[in-house]
Amino acid sequence: MIVIAGSGTLPPENTEAFMAAANEMATMSQAEDGNLEYCFSVEAPGKIRFFEIWESEGALGAHFTTPHLAAFGAAINDLGVTGMDGKKYEVASVNPLFG
Repeated sequence: MIVIAGSGTLPPENTEAFMAAANEMATMSQAEDGNLEYCFSVEAPGKIRFFEIWESEGALGAHFTTPHLAAFGAAINDLGVTGMDGKKYEVASVNPLFG
């Protein structure tokens, strides 16, 4: 299992437009084979977070080749997104937090 988590910054006035593009990206990515979770959130105007879970490295690799990822990349570039800091975690096991 692969977990992706990170954040980015953009001009605060572009936050709403970013989330419109991000919600479309999330919907399309959630429909991909091997995707278990894909979401964006706004921490504060101009500060976004993203979180993804993929079944495998292969599923993530396939995601990187999708047209909707390329389109999203162009859209966020146009919105002035900078400071994208994402990390990839390879998870060996998963257990309930409580219980």
